Amino acid sequence: MNKTIIFIRQKHHLLIYLLFVAYILSALLTILLANGIGGEEDSIYHYMFARYAPEHPKLFFDHWAKPLYVLLAAPFAQIGFVGIKIFNTLNALLCFLFCWQSARLFPLKNTLLLPLFLMLVPYYFILTFTGLTEPLFAMMLSFSLFLSLKKRFIPVAILISFLPFVRSEGLIILGVFAFYLVMQKRWKYLPLLLVGHIIYSIAGYFVTHDILWVFTKIPYAHLGSIYGEGRLFHFVDQLLYVIGVPMFLLFWIGNISLIVRLFKKGFDAELHIFVWLGFWAFFIAHSLFWYLGIFNSMGLKRVLIAVVPFIGIIALEGFNFASSFLIKTNKLLGQGFQIAMIAYILIFPFTKNPGAIHWQKDLMLSERQIAAKEMANELAATPNKDSRFFHAQPLLSLLLGIDHFGSQRMQLSKDYGMEIQSGDLIIWDNWFCPIEYGLTKDALNKDTRLQKLFEQENKAGAKNSFYLVYRVK
Repeated sequence: MNKTIIFIRQKHHLLIYLLFVAYILSALLTILLANGIGGEEDSIYHYMFARYAPEHPKLFFDHWAKPLYVLLAAPFAQIGFVGIKIFNTLNALLCFLFCWQSARLFPLKNTLLLPLFLMLVPYYFILTFTGLTEPLFAMMLSFSLFLSLKKRFIPVAILISFLPFVRSEGLIILGVFAFYLVMQKRWKYLPLLLVGHIIYSIAGYFVTHDILWVFTKIPYAHLGSIYGEGRLFHFVDQLLYVIGVPMFLLFWIGNISLIVRLFKKGFDAELHIFVWLGFWAFFIAHSLFWYLGIFNSMGLKRVLIAVVPFIGIIALEGFNFASSFLIKTNKLLGQGFQIAMIAYILIFPFTKNPGAIHWQKDLMLSERQIAAKEMANELAATPNKDSRFFHAQPLLSLLLGIDHFGSQRMQLSKDYGMEIQSGDLIIWDNWFCPIEYGLTKDALNKDTRLQKLFEQENKAGAKNSFYLVYRVK
């Protein structure tokens, strides 16, 4: 019997190692073959902060950029945008590992399927090859769950205290974990949830000269949004496009299973509070932020990747629940369901479904980014030695090869006129300039100090890109 158990465990470990090797190879191929940098400017901006933080130490304490993300990503960013892709690939691998180990500790059945499920979440795979913060948050969340199951309350409380410095929603998870500690009567660990704020308050004081900067500098701490508002159930729809159809079905079955488990098997603190309540607190909060138009919510579906470890565990619970129910009814039916569902999860990312992975659209440069690259190439042919560049779009700094926070690049906003000097180049774009900084093209066209060099418009795709380039006389 013991030999049989040892054989099963060895086979299980061999399969998980093969699964991880397969993911590593697919990730390396994607890094080598895909030139994408993320479909949103936030991806480039986060990279820029990490890339230039060593030259500008204040960037390590920028609340929007997320201080802990900048600190951990900075070494990787020094080798270029590919370094950020490697960084987030490592985050994903660690997330898979901690989720797998957590599933074994619960314990849940079919634990090998959890990393497989997560590896095949289409939008998770896509976001791994960007500069966004969600993969790091997901990794830290999965590590926190693992430590909780190991009853390592001191390190997990300290780890969770730093989550708000990776993404602001870390405050939601921090609150859920505080409730978890209270329910567990682990009162003495509650003060440790302040460690992250205390350390960053003190460290950042020498840069910001504000001991409360971790609270006063939060960019989302106001009841309004320049991005408008949306439907209350917006994220219910978006979840389908994030995790795909098969995982979406298993997720909802998993929620039913957790309710049944609560009444039949009793309350499980880690499963019902940390995972289940943790996900729904996060999900409901974002739904309300978007519906009410507060905290600068944009209704972006990518925020759900931050809690993908919880989604994966709930989906595995759904898989096990449905399998068990069907096997009890008819063994062949239950086994058929398992085979069909696993097969569907395996092939779904490669289908033409809107929620699947689309290589050109999701992992290559977008049409707007190609347009920006063409504009940068045309600008490179213009004499610009010793010129300063006034622009608002972070991508342009990357394409032009200039320090986004250095003296050669100046922020283009509606107050540009007070800083320009002869020879400066001004690059106006139709998103960042008018939306983020309130500068219209009409204002530039009326400025007699400016000489228009050229303009470029790309009408391909749903979002047109338009550039105006001027030189100061």
